[in-house]
Amino acid sequence: MSLQRTIITHAVLASFVSFFATGIARSQTASQPEPAPAAVPAPSTAPALQSREVPGSGKHRPRVALVLEGGGALGFAHIGVIDYLEQHHIPVDLVVGTSMGGLIGGLYASGRSPDELRALMQSIDWDIAIGGRTPFRDLSYRRKQDREDFPNRLDFGLKHGLSLPEGLNSGQEVGLILDNATLADYNLASFNDLPIPFRCVATNMTTGRMYVFDRGSLGQAMRATMSIPGVFVPVVINGQLFTDGGSVDNLPVDVARANGADIVIASYLDTGSTGTKRPGSFLSTAGSSISIMVAANEMHSLENADVLISSDLKGITSSMYADSAKIAPKGTEAAAKKAKLLENYSVSDEEWAEYIKQRDARRKINVPNPQFLAVSGEVPAANAEIEHRLAPEVVNKPVDTKYLDQAMTRLVGNGTLNAAGYSIVDRNGVPGLAVTAYPKSYGPPFLNLGINIDGSDTEDVLFGMAARVTFTNFGGYRAEWRNDAFFGSSYGLKSEYYRPFTAHTRFFYAPRAYVTSTRFDFYNEGSRTSQYQIAQNGFGFDGGYTWARGAELRVGQDEYWYSVSKRIDFDDLSIPAQLQSVSTLQFNYLGADNAVLPFSGANVYFHVARHEPNKGNDPFTLADARVAYYVPIRTKNAIFVTAAGGTSFGAAPEVTDLQGFPLGGPFRLGSYGKNELLGNQYWLFQGGYERRLFKFNPLIGEGLYAVAFMEGGKVYNNLNAADTLISEAWDGSFAVVARTALGPIYVGGAAGDNDHRKWWFGLGRTF
Repeated sequence: MSLQRTIITHAVLASFVSFFATGIARSQTASQPEPAPAAVPAPSTAPALQSREVPGSGKHRPRVALVLEGGGALGFAHIGVIDYLEQHHIPVDLVVGTSMGGLIGGLYASGRSPDELRALMQSIDWDIAIGGRTPFRDLSYRRKQDREDFPNRLDFGLKHGLSLPEGLNSGQEVGLILDNATLADYNLASFNDLPIPFRCVATNMTTGRMYVFDRGSLGQAMRATMSIPGVFVPVVINGQLFTDGGSVDNLPVDVARANGADIVIASYLDTGSTGTKRPGSFLSTAGSSISIMVAANEMHSLENADVLISSDLKGITSSMYADSAKIAPKGTEAAAKKAKLLENYSVSDEEWAEYIKQRDARRKINVPNPQFLAVSGEVPAANAEIEHRLAPEVVNKPVDTKYLDQAMTRLVGNGTLNAAGYSIVDRNGVPGLAVTAYPKSYGPPFLNLGINIDGSDTEDVLFGMAARVTFTNFGGYRAEWRNDAFFGSSYGLKSEYYRPFTAHTRFFYAPRAYVTSTRFDFYNEGSRTSQYQIAQNGFGFDGGYTWARGAELRVGQDEYWYSVSKRIDFDDLSIPAQLQSVSTLQFNYLGADNAVLPFSGANVYFHVARHEPNKGNDPFTLADARVAYYVPIRTKNAIFVTAAGGTSFGAAPEVTDLQGFPLGGPFRLGSYGKNELLGNQYWLFQGGYERRLFKFNPLIGEGLYAVAFMEGGKVYNNLNAADTLISEAWDGSFAVVARTALGPIYVGGAAGDNDHRKWWFGLGRTF
């Protein structure tokens, strides 16, 4: 009745994903290659616990084991239990845990005090740790483009047919937390060598049986015990696949007994009944079934413990990771209720001082300076690049875990890895730093899917879908073949081959080809009167420079057939197919913290296109620029300003035609219809306020936000207007935006001058 709290919240969602994937996804098992130093022998091979002698008496006190149950955020109550035991001088000779109990237990066993445990838990960004998405700022530039074009979590692989990832969370952030926390414990003969001997329970998915970790990599063992199936990617150690141990032994009292414990103190997380009183959805039924299954494997353990400390956690859920300060005292309160039983195991001040002395003497806190760097992974060129960049920063220098955490996160942000981690290894007495890159087993190629609902005009709602297939390291390291397909009111195909000149340079070239047809609404006297399809079919070639994390500069040339055809026509605009030759210069900087509704940072865009003369048309040049700046105010609020403008350098609107500058639609003068203002020159200013209303479970989204802003703009020589219609507009907008796993969902409205008012809604890429 505890890991189920984790699973009810997280695995129920995984059940939905599994249900969705049935019939279309090939089941995947392997997720990470065998980490170089992590050799794990058969379970339970560490020597039994030694007897504990009472100083000065010649007597032996009973060997006390502390058993910690799994339960997601509920497990923070274990910290309160540990705090009570420490304050009342109750020595612990063995710690055994499952899932979050294994995480808290392993950190305690490595020598951390309750205060250190509290501080560590409160320092973790649990939204990132549980959500599993690489922060936007740590993505490579091309992965940022993917996130902007497909702002959702519909991520698939095509390596073995259409496949889902092995879990909603790669475990990268959790892995880094554990790599950092266990860095000094790198040369343990067994977990008996820790300040407090330790065991944790996982499920060996290869054999289908319980597995007790008692040696090997401490960080890997803790990572394995909390790998909730369907939520976290399983951990592979020596070819064996491991997931969370809650389904086999969530309160492992029997493991403590088998390892020589005389007295077992069990910390139990009580959230009340696990049953259900009325029928619910298939998701709630699945969650209840998992709860009952886990509860059943705990019953014997509840009866077999000598002291059962039951923390009252009713009203608290397993996903409340931000509330560790609230949850931990529940454990202290529960332990206090068992004071009479626990005092039987309390020792004198002298005995306690000796116990602490011995325990502290076993704690390892010194991390040696690495004398070498060893990188392991499946792509030799990637290993060489990692070594090339990291070796000067880490070899023969003190280990900087902050730098390593960022470096590992950015390696994952390149898009081809599930996770990347680090540890200290010992080779013939020489310490070194081992970096392991864990590739995604379901790709390349990778598939991004996008769903779009455009309610800019509530009387004509548009639907569309898009897909992007990316072949990474195609024809060379860091080379990519990107293929886009989209359909709906606009449809087409695009393909680009992006290739750096060498493995280490940021200079690149990129040939491309495309066939597109885009819908364009035309207005007359403020009313939509016509619809056209703009076709662009051609090819191009770019060269440029990509900054690793945030920007790209391109210079290119395109040759394409351009035409405008009628769908619904009032204005009698038609342009036959004509070959256009266009030279371009483009700079794009993505420095904000999110692809949707950023709260900090800046984005900059600049584009110049020179249209050479063609049959019957004069040459013209279009230049367009936009700057957006976001300033956070505490944690829930931000203000922003944007400025945008464009010019055709005097070319008449009849020359630029529909290739001019449009305004109108949500977040771009929202009181006007999309493209209602169209001219050969424009400016647009916006300023507003954003506020996060509340967070979602990080596995289903980031949260619900409100945004209010004022905007003003103008187009010159408005092609959509009669002489009497003013082409300068001002309005105020308000919207509610949900950042979800399916993409941004928004609803809002705007009211402006000239009696313009509109409300709108949508799903998908808009901002």
